[in-house]
Amino acid sequence: MAKKKVDAKYAAECRKFLENIAVQPDVRHVSQGVLMKYIEHGNGDVCPRSNNVVSVNYRGTLIDGTEFDSNMNDGYPAAFRLKDLIVGWQIVLTQMVAGDKVMVYIPSEMGYGDRREGNIPGGSALVFEIHLIGVN
Repeated sequence: MAKKKVDAKYAAECRKFLENIAVQPDVRHVSQGVLMKYIEHGNGDVCPRSNNVVSVNYRGTLIDGTEFDSNMNDGYPAAFRLKDLIVGWQIVLTQMVAGDKVMVYIPSEMGYGDRREGNIPGGSALVFEIHLIGVN
């Protein structure tokens, strides 16, 4: 079966979206094209490392605001082993402490790349609101 190619127009829209976000006030370039903006600063004293399990509340959207995943209405945080997450999340979470709440902008290369993942088209830039609740 042939792989569906990434929509070049959509990929260009994603790149342009990230370029526009990158020049906004308070947006920080973290690493490898990942951008981050603080909503709230926490008071934790430990940044997660790759073997840690993190507890988070999050909401993920495409650049047009279409939500593809969230646990915001679940009433409890989600727990993930950091090393099992997409690279963009790994990069950002290692910069955060418990209590931090951020907006994160992830280029496709640090997300799912050219492959489609559920309702996320290949080549998608991803937008997340992440609230780091705790580090275990």
